[in-house]
Amino acid sequence: MASIKPLNELPLKTALEAWNTGFEDYYVDLFMKEPAFIARMYNEDLLPDQSIVLFDGERPAGLTLNGIRMVNGCKVAWNGGTAVAPFYRGKGGGRLLLEESIRRYREEGVDLATLEVFVQNTPAIALYERCGYVNKGMTRFYERPAGTQPPGNAVLEAAPAIEVQEADVAKAAALPFYRHRRPWQTHWLSLKGGRCLIAGQEGQAAGYLPFRRIYSGTGELSALLIYPGSVIGGRLDAEAIADTLLSRLLSGIPEGVGVRAVHIPATGGFFTASLERAGLVPTHELLYMELTLTEAF
Repeated sequence: MASIKPLNELPLKTALEAWNTGFEDYYVDLFMKEPAFIARMYNEDLLPDQSIVLFDGERPAGLTLNGIRMVNGCKVAWNGGTAVAPFYRGKGGGRLLLEESIRRYREEGVDLATLEVFVQNTPAIALYERCGYVNKGMTRFYERPAGTQPPGNAVLEAAPAIEVQEADVAKAAALPFYRHRRPWQTHWLSLKGGRCLIAGQEGQAAGYLPFRRIYSGTGELSALLIYPGSVIGGRLDAEAIADTLLSRLLSGIPEGVGVRAVHIPATGGFFTASLERAGLVPTHELLYMELTLTEAF
């Protein structure tokens, strides 16, 4: 018999078993040990009391990790991972998890529920749509593996008239053209220790690019993560601004450091073009989906 329990009422090993069995045949390797699972909950502001585990009798059969936070004056929820164990698929477990999560969102006064799903995961997309989620566009992950360099004809030209400053990522969030309505993992609150580059002319901000530097245990730079940037609307030189920001960010990055870009909107042509000129290639495509629960959005 199926039942659902909040994650905060369960041993950590039970939640971890539900996660690892549910994602054991996923599109990417999501296997985690306890420290990584705890870090994920913390880094992405996931809530144990709002996350839920599905049981088939006494056996963990699936889970959904949920986060809720205020975003630009509205309460936003995020489905940070829903998985059903292979032995329980086809029995309605995914729908039970989704419906219970939505019920909890409403109970908490959530205005907007969000999630991301791999484009090839058509059964999950169909389920989300049946529960009211709407496709809001595709995002891409890009990568330039460690030890590779941009192709010989790849050129990022920094525009001399554009000034660039590095700042805490919170400064980007304060800009009037900051894009708040984007995947949860790209929100400035999710970028623990995050930084940003801000491009401007004559003292006026014109664009921004958030990022995180990842360091090894010995203090060496091991990876660079790039998040969606933006340029103030109406700029005819949007691509030049994107090139300038990315050129500045990548300058001096050692050859042995991998570079990845996370949830870049497929419709943001000027930033995707800049990434590709810098030698980054698409690795995954996901749909960003939303469910509006109140009139606040």
